[in-house]
Amino acid sequence: MSCEKLYLTAPEMLECTARVVSCTPNKNDGYNLETDRTPFFPEGGGQLSDIGTVYDPMQGFVPVTYCFEANGTVLHRTGKPFAVGEIVTLKVDAAKRLKYTQQHTGEHLLSHAYDVLFGAENVGFHMAGDVVTIDLDHDLSDEEIEAGEKYANELVWKNAPVRIFNVDASELPNLPLRKKNEKLHGEVRIVEVEDGDHTEMCTCCGTHFMSTAPVGLIKVLEHARYKSGCRITFACGVLALEHFTKENAELRRTAAALSVKPDGVFDALARKEEQVQGLNQKLREKNAQVAKLYSEKLHAEAQENFIAAYLPVDFDACKTIAETLCADDNFSAVLFCNESDRLRYICARGKNGALDCRAAAQKINALLGAKGGGSPVPRLAVLVTSQGSCPKTAETEQKLREILSEPLQNLN
Repeated sequence: MSCEKLYLTAPEMLECTARVVSCTPNKNDGYNLETDRTPFFPEGGGQLSDIGTVYDPMQGFVPVTYCFEANGTVLHRTGKPFAVGEIVTLKVDAAKRLKYTQQHTGEHLLSHAYDVLFGAENVGFHMAGDVVTIDLDHDLSDEEIEAGEKYANELVWKNAPVRIFNVDASELPNLPLRKKNEKLHGEVRIVEVEDGDHTEMCTCCGTHFMSTAPVGLIKVLEHARYKSGCRITFACGVLALEHFTKENAELRRTAAALSVKPDGVFDALARKEEQVQGLNQKLREKNAQVAKLYSEKLHAEAQENFIAAYLPVDFDACKTIAETLCADDNFSAVLFCNESDRLRYICARGKNGALDCRAAAQKINALLGAKGGGSPVPRLAVLVTSQGSCPKTAETEQKLREILSEPLQNLN
């Protein structure tokens, strides 16, 4: 038995009574409900499935979480079974349908705009939750993206008529379709939007408005090169409002944190960046002074051109000190420091240093339960051959004290 698909013939009808044709268990611990008619759009053509409820007096309102088409009929995924032959009420979630229809009609307008203006063909349309994209076979500039967005919105503001009709596939070569599809056969659904000499026309199975105004607004959120063309992320109508509301709230919070008005955020951040760069430069200078002082102290304390020590500095400073020490070609060093909740180490030697850094790292890893290693990598006059870390615990700190009590014996 064929199913009457009201989403095609009467898309404004979001609720109807229907007779249960079949109800079978599915693989998702639910049921696939088939009825003789339905207002529910099944996922397809890039558009998400409708959701909603199915009602009967015995079970009340049972959620419909997904719909799909199989063998010419529509199956509704529910959590409860229904008896064959009973009359139920199907009701589509109107807010979701509005959002999905706005995105789909908006996609037609946006794709049409880039086709008319730049000859860019839509080669992909994706709707996943609140992320909606089209893929074009041209890589467009920022200015071209903006021009297409404006063109599409002007079609919305004109409230251009949208016409939906069916033709036999044999007639398709005679129609000015935006995108040809020679694989279609039988009766084919056409969606047409009036646009003067550039009427938009393409095959489509999705839900659409009878004019463009209900789309509300089309906003490109971002675009990026994708394969040989570009991918455009956009939002229409309700979804566009949700994006703007969220971004405006973030902008106002940022402005409040910077004690400026929303239109002054960029300049305020630029000033902050300049201040941070200045502070970072001062920090680098201070770190260099600290590294120099530690390097002189450790060099003086070294035995046989070797030093192993724990330093109260961060790991970047630790590496700088190791490099400074091992600028002496004959020098070797094993330095430890804390970083957050981890104990880190670095083994380094000058060009002629006697330390086998790889072997030293293996010993440290074995003693501390650390992880690390590396291959010889030239860096200035130093070969930093190994580094690693382990969790900082009372046990690892005790083992570190034991290592440093006899460093020449434990690490060489």
